[in-house]
Amino acid sequence: MHPFKIVPLAIALSLLSGCASHKPPPRPGSIHAKVEQLSEMSYLQITDLRAVKRNHLLTVQAEINNTDSDNQQLYYRFKWLDANGFTVGSEEAWKPVLVYAYQKQTLTAVAPSPQATDFRLVVQSPDNTGNLP
Repeated sequence: MHPFKIVPLAIALSLLSGCASHKPPPRPGSIHAKVEQLSEMSYLQITDLRAVKRNHLLTVQAEINNTDSDNQQLYYRFKWLDANGFTVGSEEAWKPVLVYAYQKQTLTAVAPSPQATDFRLVVQSPDNTGNLP
């Protein structure tokens, strides 16, 4: 095959493979838009996420569901953001939580200052792999 025919074919294949693996961005306000998952999780799912301002501080509740017959370990922390998307306060320490078999666990957090107007929930689970629902 002529070298000039191989280059366009290679470019076309790389473009097609890039399109196949590209995921659309999450909808604003959806759980996927608020969660940063550092490891893939198949047994633990974030099924609900609520936020409200109380006494000028953002308060967040997240519900985690374990769909497995074994207890699952989850590590999480919140990233607090201001109106411009910049981090507010120092980085939180990882918090461990054990989610019992076929149970739900509620996580609650309060922003460190009134400047926090948004958040991201950062999660990882060392014992399971999969995808967010």
